[in-house]
Amino acid sequence: MEPRAAYSELLRRVAEICDLSSASALLSWDQETTMPKQGAPARARQLATIAGIRHDRFVDGRIGELLADCEAAPGKFEDIERTQLRELRHDWDRATKLPRSLVEETASAESSALEVWRDARAKSDWKAFAPHVRQLMGYSVQRAQALGFTERPYDGMLDDYERGADEERLDALFAHLRPRLTPLIGPVLERRGRVDSSCVRRPLAVEKQAEFGLAVIRAMGFDLDAGRVDLATHPFCSGIGPGDTRLTRRYDPNDLRPALYGIVHEAGHGLYEQGLASELRWTPLGSASSLGIHESQSRLWENVVGRSRPFWEHFLPDLRRNFPSEFRDVTADQMYRAVNEVATSLIRVEADELTYNLHVLLRFEIERGLFAGDIQVDDVPAAWGEKCGELLGIRPKNDAEGCLQDIHWSMGAFGYFPTYTLGNLYAAQLYEAAQRDLGDLDGLIAHGEFAPLREWLRAKIHRHGRRYLPAELVFRATGADPSAEPFLRYLHAKLEDVYGI
Repeated sequence: MEPRAAYSELLRRVAEICDLSSASALLSWDQETTMPKQGAPARARQLATIAGIRHDRFVDGRIGELLADCEAAPGKFEDIERTQLRELRHDWDRATKLPRSLVEETASAESSALEVWRDARAKSDWKAFAPHVRQLMGYSVQRAQALGFTERPYDGMLDDYERGADEERLDALFAHLRPRLTPLIGPVLERRGRVDSSCVRRPLAVEKQAEFGLAVIRAMGFDLDAGRVDLATHPFCSGIGPGDTRLTRRYDPNDLRPALYGIVHEAGHGLYEQGLASELRWTPLGSASSLGIHESQSRLWENVVGRSRPFWEHFLPDLRRNFPSEFRDVTADQMYRAVNEVATSLIRVEADELTYNLHVLLRFEIERGLFAGDIQVDDVPAAWGEKCGELLGIRPKNDAEGCLQDIHWSMGAFGYFPTYTLGNLYAAQLYEAAQRDLGDLDGLIAHGEFAPLREWLRAKIHRHGRRYLPAELVFRATGADPSAEPFLRYLHAKLEDVYGI
């Protein structure tokens, strides 16, 4: 076929496949928010059916023929079109190595495991969930081996979420971070008296928390006419499609921080989804560069912006309007210190910035141990407790606050956790670059002017979709290769400010 006609036909077929992915995402969102519990078996079947149809459509030999027609005449295409073909070739080559049966069985198993995880977490019962973890690990290994990761299947899982990531690279990263973080914990905890978090730890009506959280994400620029917010066991963001980005949240009626920073975090993801260039929608480039880059957006808004003193200089009056008596005498500096309290928490999503990456390291070491055969699935609670004690100095009292706290394994998302640390590192580096380009960001934030930062991120990160691989995208945005040093500078500056370290 003539190359330009072949290209148009490819994009038409890809758009249909994107529609199937959107339908699947909508069913998954519904399962975690509003679906009746007894709908779980049917939902597993529905998701498996869509996964199978999507896979068949994508691995169709005709797509390979059309790709070859386009690749035979690269001079017929603009640079962005050649990049579309590059990413489509990457995805098609991988998909054609996977049998439909594996794709369907995995989708069904993930849907079933989600329901079991939710019940097991409520009952703190790892044994009930363990068979599903074992099953999903088996499918993950089969997938990785089919993709060519025969000697080190875990590398295949890591590469799924961050192109080019592997166990060796991440091991070196954590080996660099751990000795820079752990020596700080003791000195900070010795100075815990410098922070009084009682101002945010008090009974707070959840409906008022919700109202305040919505005001914050509106100010950030999240478009609620193109999105919505619902309750879920584990907060997440789902980009269903253009004009439909859905966030979820949960509440603690006795602490402002989990709900507020949960929704700010998910809105950071949501801004990325809403900022993808419209001309890339329904194309191979129409999604995020990587999970690490996606996480950088949520961590930047949640921590670098949301836990800053200027943030509270702006938003404290709004908080007082929602809670006139509770925060009447609280100052912006008190809020800043309270939301930056360092404490050795058992729960990753509520961890402070000093210890958070140690939570990620714990999960990375558990996963690599599982796939190396050094840890057995039945022994995960004990291994979790041991590593938690080693890294954080505390141990969970039960499975719910230990190995069952995260949703990821019920989704078969082995290899996902390290992207959280990569996101922290990218976020600090991006913010440094934004400060350099935009000037007084603290002053802008203190005056509630979030648009300059949002539009800088949109121009540098969001609109490009998958056009650039993660390292290149960070380099283009910041002028430097990805590095841990901006994050360490940022963290040390905050600890010095709050704790005098």
